[in-house]
Amino acid sequence: MATKFFRIGKKQVFLPDHTVAFLRPRDNQPPNFATFRVPLTFNKFDLRDYLLHAYNVPTLGIRSQLTQRRPRRSKMHHRIYRPPPVKTMTAELHQPFKWLDAPENLDVWNPPMLERRRKEQERQEKWQKTAEKKGTFPLRDEQGASKSRVALKQEAKRLLRDGNWENDRELDPKFNRRE
Repeated sequence: MATKFFRIGKKQVFLPDHTVAFLRPRDNQPPNFATFRVPLTFNKFDLRDYLLHAYNVPTLGIRSQLTQRRPRRSKMHHRIYRPPPVKTMTAELHQPFKWLDAPENLDVWNPPMLERRRKEQERQEKWQKTAEKKGTFPLRDEQGASKSRVALKQEAKRLLRDGNWENDRELDPKFNRRE
């Protein structure tokens, strides 16, 4: 390991409000270099201390780059402005890092709720395209209710009919206005 010519770990950070994103390396990047997207206020010492204390990964050197973004037109005032730049830092690691291969089965990361949401979005997009072809958009009442909306309506009716919904918590008397 390289000799230490600098102080290590004297900066204390409590409840950090920054995000450090580890970026996948480019094809021609050596395995002992790691690239991170960091906040604009980050400096090389901050990243070095972060990697050392959070992950116990020593670094040999760090390079930082600011990448300017293209000018854009604001949606509200239609003025041209330049978004803030993106700061990336490339750290030379003491040991090479190898990315894992992408998993074959992605079902673990696609819960049924997200699948239902995706299908509902596809259905709405399909409906919107057919409405654009016809040239008229029906009102919400003319579309008909979705299955989830009907189920929610039935559950609300059941709660109103049966009444006395409880969540096993005592209500503070100052909030109870049943006089």
